[in-house]
Amino acid sequence: MTDEIPPLLPPDQMPPLRVVADLDRFWRSLKGPWGFTRPQLWCVMLGPEGEWTSVFMKIEDCPDRPDPAMVRSLFGTLTSVVLDHAPGGSLALMYARPGPDDHRADDRCWARGLDEAGRRAPVDVWPVFLANDVCVRIAAPDDLAA
Repeated sequence: MTDEIPPLLPPDQMPPLRVVADLDRFWRSLKGPWGFTRPQLWCVMLGPEGEWTSVFMKIEDCPDRPDPAMVRSLFGTLTSVVLDHAPGGSLALMYARPGPDDHRADDRCWARGLDEAGRRAPVDVWPVFLANDVCVRIAAPDDLAA
């Protein structure tokens, strides 16, 4: 993976996501050089071949720590959409917040909450990503450990 930020293409020009490096490039292009103004959760639904769908959601003003009931409800809704509109599809999620890359406990809490919900989901869920004003990164095993 390179530090160069790829251009953000219109959805109809985005190549399918086949491997985690493709998802990393996408999230970095979304972040761009500017970072984030407030904590937010990005959710993308992909088709069975990793192709882009029309489901792309950003939830702004997320709390410092995820509410387990809200995460369960969100995954229930998202998985229903995948099962109904893109059978065999998948979900990708990224928690982003403003500030430095200081590996906050709250970031790890979001990573764990999303990862746990994704493991219980009846659809494929890509590895969780974390982002801040400095970088985008995959949630590492240390982030997911309790």
